[in-house]
Amino acid sequence: MLKVLHVGVFVLLAASASFGRAQNSGEELYKTNCSTCHGLTGEADTPAGQALKAHSLKSQDVLGKSDAQLLAIAKKGKGQMPPWGDVLTDNQLKNVIAYIHTLQKSKSDAGSSTTNPAEAGNGKQ
Repeated sequence: MLKVLHVGVFVLLAASASFGRAQNSGEELYKTNCSTCHGLTGEADTPAGQALKAHSLKSQDVLGKSDAQLLAIAKKGKGQMPPWGDVLTDNQLKNVIAYIHTLQKSKSDAGSSTTNPAEAGNGKQ
C-alpha cells in the first residue's frame, strides 16, 4: 500500500511540475487569461473587449509604455481591467508582457512590408 502511495505522489508531482512549466509560458498565460478581452492577436476585437473598451495591445497608448509600466498595470489593474497581481506571479506577468511584444512586432512587421517608403511623402500607402 505504501509503495502505491509513493507512486501516486510521484505521478502527481510530475504532472504538476509539467503543468507549472506550461503555465509559465507567456503565450499560454496570455491565451488563458488575457485573450478573452484583448483577443488572440491583441487587437481587443472580442465581444468582451469591445464591451469593456479594452485597449488594443498594438495601440500607441500601450506601445508607449515601458515594461515596468505594463507590469504595474497588469498587477494593479486599470480602468475595466482587473488586477492580476494576486492571480499571476511577477515572473508570469513578465512572460505575458514578453509575449505581448511578439504580438506587437507582428503588426509592425506586417505594416512595414505594405508601406512603400517612396510613396510615404505623397500620402499614399
